[in-house]
Amino acid sequence: MKAKEIIKKAMSADKITQKELAQALGLKSQQAIGNMLTRENGLLLESFLKTLDVMGYEVVVRKKLGESEEWKVDQ
Repeated sequence: MKAKEIIKKAMSADKITQKELAQALGLKSQQAIGNMLTRENGLLLESFLKTLDVMGYEVVVRKKLGESEEWKVDQ
């Protein structure tokens, strides 16, 4: 799943509007979120992490198969 799809799902699950998310991120307008979620290019990792963080989510890295260590990605 692409980064912008994950953010859209998180927004939907939490019933967060683009305007509310823009305010939480300290952005000037809802349009900045709309642009972020519709642009062709992927999100920068730092933008992805910050957006998820303000929504109360975290990113965890782990091996695909089998049991192994996990690492939380900090922004």
